[in-house]
Amino acid sequence: MDLLRHIDRMIGFESDNPVAAKFSRERIKSVRSTIGVYYLAIIAPFLGIATVTWNHTSTRIVAGVLIAAVVLRFRHWVLPVSDEQSEALNPVAARMTGFMVTLLSCAQSFFYLSLALRSNGLPRPDMEWLQILSLGLLAALTQGAALTGIIFASRVIFFAFVLPLVLAVLYLFGSANPPASASVVILTAVSLFLAENSHRIQLRLFKAQYDADAALTRMERTNLELIEARRGAQHQAETDSLTGLRSRLAFIHDIEAKLDGGQCGLLAVIDLNRFKPINDLYGHYAGDVVLRQVARRLQRATPAGTVVGRLGGDEFGVFIGGSSCLEELPDLLATCDRALVQLRKPMRLSNALVTVGGSAGACVLDGDAPDVGQALRDADAALYVAKREGLLTTKLFDREIREEHQRIHAIEAALMEAASIDQISLAYQPIFNLRTGELSSFEALARWDHPELGHISPAQFIPIAERLGTIRGLTLALLEKALDFASGWGTPHRLSFNLSAVHICSADAAQEIVDLLKRKGFPTAMLQFEITETAMLVDFDAARRNVDLLRESGCRIALDDFGAGFASLVYLREIPFDKVKIDGSLIKRARGQQGRDMLRGVIKMIAAMKLESVAEYIATIDDRETARELGAEYGQGFHLGRPLDEEATLELLSRHRDEPIANIHTLTNWELAQHEARILDATDGARSFPRNGSR
Repeated sequence: MDLLRHIDRMIGFESDNPVAAKFSRERIKSVRSTIGVYYLAIIAPFLGIATVTWNHTSTRIVAGVLIAAVVLRFRHWVLPVSDEQSEALNPVAARMTGFMVTLLSCAQSFFYLSLALRSNGLPRPDMEWLQILSLGLLAALTQGAALTGIIFASRVIFFAFVLPLVLAVLYLFGSANPPASASVVILTAVSLFLAENSHRIQLRLFKAQYDADAALTRMERTNLELIEARRGAQHQAETDSLTGLRSRLAFIHDIEAKLDGGQCGLLAVIDLNRFKPINDLYGHYAGDVVLRQVARRLQRATPAGTVVGRLGGDEFGVFIGGSSCLEELPDLLATCDRALVQLRKPMRLSNALVTVGGSAGACVLDGDAPDVGQALRDADAALYVAKREGLLTTKLFDREIREEHQRIHAIEAALMEAASIDQISLAYQPIFNLRTGELSSFEALARWDHPELGHISPAQFIPIAERLGTIRGLTLALLEKALDFASGWGTPHRLSFNLSAVHICSADAAQEIVDLLKRKGFPTAMLQFEITETAMLVDFDAARRNVDLLRESGCRIALDDFGAGFASLVYLREIPFDKVKIDGSLIKRARGQQGRDMLRGVIKMIAAMKLESVAEYIATIDDRETARELGAEYGQGFHLGRPLDEEATLELLSRHRDEPIANIHTLTNWELAQHEARILDATDGARSFPRNGSR
């Protein structure tokens, strides 16, 4: 095994240098084209001598060896060789080639030496031996040149063939002509040096080419990797990874491409209605499942060629193409409405059946050089109206929405101005004890009369302030105004203040409020904060932490608009509220028997949880009587008292402070007092705030 390994190392199959090994194998393959020259250099001089020396034993022996070699290798020379049998890949075949070169070199060396030495030993020696050795040396050098690509073959020919003949020449001829003998030695050494040096030069050239090829291969591989990475990045940028729909940017580009092709179409923005509660109740994995199902339903509900994309979060975009959009508009809207119908169908999760639904706003894209970005904003404005109005169909962008949208932009710009804080004031709506008629507290309500935009409802500017991120400063500024005003009441009446959903869910909201109360020295027992369940939907954990901190400081907490949503019971169980304000929708429904039974159950549930109840939006005497009879403790609404400015609020406080206790213990006397107050309001209505945006 060591001998075979040594032979393989000589041939080139085993080498510490992979470049040298590859070079040796490449040279072995290239020698195949010169193998005929090699055998011709063997046979031609042999035949020239064998014709006159056939009777010699050495001639017949070498002839047999040559015939055997030609027979054994003839098929290998003539027919194509498979890769498995090639000397460059198959060690066994390479060893066979090396064995044949060694055998033939030794056989020729034996042949020429035996004839030369025999000729020199004749009774009448002449120079015949010199002709034989010269022909042999010429044959050896020719064979070495033919196999110079294989360094081991050149070495074998030199040491097994050339060197013995040179030694014979020196032995027979050296003493007769020393200069000629020295020339033979020098020529032999030079031939060996040239063979070795030629191999090294070829190896260096091959290495340079090998390195260049390797560098080119690496460069091509790197280029391919960059191309694949670019394709992957482009696909990732153009495709939403969760749903497989087009991303926002790709969605816009696709629409632009269709418009450039002469199409028009309906661009719709669809927002899911009940997605966040599903995320909160069932987890984000369930939310991802819902988003994927929504994507599939939108694709199935729209015709082929429709561009469907995910614009972000739970918002999707749909572009339904057409040829004449003004004529096809009803059909385009109907297609979008059918997609909304599909979204309203229940979706099955692994452990629940949920219903999502969605609202849609749309605009028509037609004409020269349309702005897709502006169209998206227009569709989003229509979507805002659709969600506000609770529409089940697609809301098409029109001039009225454009004017409203422009007003919203104007409100946004006004809110960013420092003077807006001074323009926003507070109105105070009284809350009464329905059993005794006593004035219990006042709810502070924000009012904004802009010098150019006129009256701006809190339902408009509060969500805008939340979106702009200015709600924190606005809330603290208004709270400070309310505290300054309420600190001069001098009565036990409580101040109730609304906290924005976004503000109560910020990290340091409660601490900022507590610090403000300490700075003002306001008694926390007189302060109550109202929080809607919408705040819990934004960030339940953050809201609960802030509520706990406010209660620890001594403030009371009321859950506002109870019954307007579906998750209020969860919040009542998880957060320690002090009071529950029943939404006005339940009060209105109580005008019928079914709604009355529902309101009775809600009030009893609140009482069972040891919480106070406030009936909101009491607009008539019947509303008040119904709420009182069903057990509500407190009431608030236009029938009991409109929101008042500061002067009217102080006047109301003074009137209730001066009334004898006996006069406020019966609702009859209290109702008469209210009747008188309404008469006063009719004669001096300037003190009351407008009805819009009030409770």
